[in-house]
Amino acid sequence: MRILYAFLIFIGITLLILPLAVPVIKTSAEFSMFNTKWNGCSEFAKLLAERGKIVPIMYPYNSAKLSKLDGVLIVIGPDIDFSMLEAKEVKEFLENGGTLFIADDFGTANSLLEKLGVKARFSTQPLKDIFYSKRAEFPVVVRVEDPELAAGVKKLTLNIPSAILGSEGEIFSSKVSVVGKNMRSYPIMAEIKYDKGRIIMLSDPSILINDMFEDNRQFIENLVLYLGSNKFYFDEAHHSDFNPYSLTTVYIHKELDREKAFQVFVAVTALAIFIESGIVGKIAQIITKMLPKREENLFEGLPDWVDQKILEKIVNEIKTGSKLGDMYGRKGVYRKTEEGG
Repeated sequence: MRILYAFLIFIGITLLILPLAVPVIKTSAEFSMFNTKWNGCSEFAKLLAERGKIVPIMYPYNSAKLSKLDGVLIVIGPDIDFSMLEAKEVKEFLENGGTLFIADDFGTANSLLEKLGVKARFSTQPLKDIFYSKRAEFPVVVRVEDPELAAGVKKLTLNIPSAILGSEGEIFSSKVSVVGKNMRSYPIMAEIKYDKGRIIMLSDPSILINDMFEDNRQFIENLVLYLGSNKFYFDEAHHSDFNPYSLTTVYIHKELDREKAFQVFVAVTALAIFIESGIVGKIAQIITKMLPKREENLFEGLPDWVDQKILEKIVNEIKTGSKLGDMYGRKGVYRKTEEGG
């Protein structure tokens, strides 16, 4: 029992500290949640995973049965057009209360917006501004209308963004920004109601890449809360260069929680004492005694033509070893017969 006791403790503690094996996909595809390099969105994906559940969508929406899901569909930097079947799935997804978040620049996602009957579009030309960080390619936004998105955000650094046309916005560029030849303030982010759901447009997917994550961390954290869900479906199907080049296994080492270790130790100790005390066997005996005894009827189910009395006599003779049957086969009676002659 002592060996069993030690073994149970060993198993319990081992389960607490055993590394957890997690398969990891790696890719060099831009804006992919599996890309850990500068142009990937792995840091953004980690933030979503901390908030709830994140599932990659690697097949066209009609194959993935998007319309049956609920939560947020996240589309970042698509470069493959959307089909009518996919648009139908998105339409039903939105009508059922889902949220579509599209971060795009220069208009690939317009093919989906058009099929959904939405008037808003992503500009096919870059937005330029005299307010920028380091270089003109990195305009800076300081005007965030929505208080939930604005909380703690001092500035938002963009990376060769476009603009949103045909919609009111939540975030705006400065009044001296230019798209083509038109100078005015342009929406950078907009929200559009669609039946029971909503579409959130962001005209710069580069805000969310790993290289710009720290510069925009506060805004991105606000954005995740703004999406208002704990279920996220990350579109990988519309990245033409999505090329998983390796599938590796990462071992996550868990730290030993002293409180949990103590709880396991107490539980295993109690179990070992319980087994060693023999209580289990005693309980089994008590239960056995409490169960009704079933007398065996050797003659049950015999044909009608069998004489049961004769069969009983034969069986008794076999048991006692005497042709006189049970009465004279008992040792006490047999001795008395011998003594009496």
